Amino acid sequence: MRIGLFPSANYSAKKDIGPMKQMGDSHVISDVLALGKGVAGSQQVLCLDGASILLRKLSLDSISKVEYENNHFCFGVHFLLEGNYSFVSTESKSRLNITSGSYNLVQWPKTNGVEKLKGREYTSIEVFFTQEFLEDLLGTEYNSAFEKFDNTLVDKPKYLWNEMKPIPGRLRLLLLDILHCSYTGIARTNFIESQIRCLLIEVFLGKENGMEQIGGEATLSTLDKEAIDEVVSYIKQNLKRKLTIKELSEVAGFNTTKLKSCFKKVHQTTIFKFITQLRMEKARLLVLEENYTVAQASYEVGYSNPQHFTVAFKKTMGYLPSLLLTNLS
Repeated sequence: MRIGLFPSANYSAKKDIGPMKQMGDSHVISDVLALGKGVAGSQQVLCLDGASILLRKLSLDSISKVEYENNHFCFGVHFLLEGNYSFVSTESKSRLNITSGSYNLVQWPKTNGVEKLKGREYTSIEVFFTQEFLEDLLGTEYNSAFEKFDNTLVDKPKYLWNEMKPIPGRLRLLLLDILHCSYTGIARTNFIESQIRCLLIEVFLGKENGMEQIGGEATLSTLDKEAIDEVVSYIKQNLKRKLTIKELSEVAGFNTTKLKSCFKKVHQTTIFKFITQLRMEKARLLVLEENYTVAQASYEVGYSNPQHFTVAFKKTMGYLPSLLLTNLS
């Protein structure tokens, strides 16, 4: 039984897409669909008993529109690191949207519709699963994690969290480890499966990210949230520069105290820890995907002293940046 969204039979026939190819072992499916003109990168599916995992690392020249269908009632946790996602149901015309840097839990009925992917760079992980899969994973903790949700069948996709949740640091590191796994064959399959299980446990039971946060967080106005989004966008565009709280306060239109308070409510960390994390993530990608040396990568993310970069990288990522080079050999 296939769990989650897959290219519809109608779309596959129109686009002359053949059967999905098995890669390495019976669980991993690569090249789920022909990516099409103006789309580069990769997307893969890992199929488990009662769950499926969709990994996407894409570059888009324009909006990508693909017909998808779901043939079995399930749930999905959608993590969007870069880009913007929407799904419009064919039957109900209802729309789901996931924005860059956030995630949400969705109840998926049997349905079909059109997925739209936006963004020059599009990076996501989507985990679809049955209620039974989550019960087996969480055991006796399942009821406390899921008791607030209506598990009855619905006729259209439905958010189970009222608002998008920002992806906090710990989850972001788990997601990046999955997306950039360097293992092959069954070792890669087992690594991704184990990390996904850890990810779901953290989402549903973790103190910083779990269910107990829902309804308990101090809420921000829409304008304040938009201001924090502007600050994050500004940070991403200026990682190489030395950034100050005063400068970022001016971007937000807040005083420094309000900026620090609002930022922590949204991202569950301080501004400077957030900036450091983004810098380390970018440096890692520069080494792994663009063949930068560690010294070059450190300079590109604002470190003139490679030793200071090494200390920050080890503290943030948990290992020395030199270990990245072993993945390239």
